[in-house]
Amino acid sequence: MTNIEERILIYIALAVVCAFVGVFAGAILGGLTFLQIAAVIEALFWFGMPKPGAYQHRQHRTLFNH
Repeated sequence: MTNIEERILIYIALAVVCAFVGVFAGAILGGLTFLQIAAVIEALFWFGMPKPGAYQHRQHRTLFNH
């Protein structure tokens, strides 16, 4: 989810779901639901990122060197 287009699509889908919540539960609850879920998504994104330089790409290994 590092691509900005993917994050925009997630937030659009979240806005649609929260709009339905807002229809049945009220606009304030729909907005609060959106903010709560968006905060969790952002927290998972930022805290779940690996530290810079933590990932080392492995070389492809073969049984026989040609």
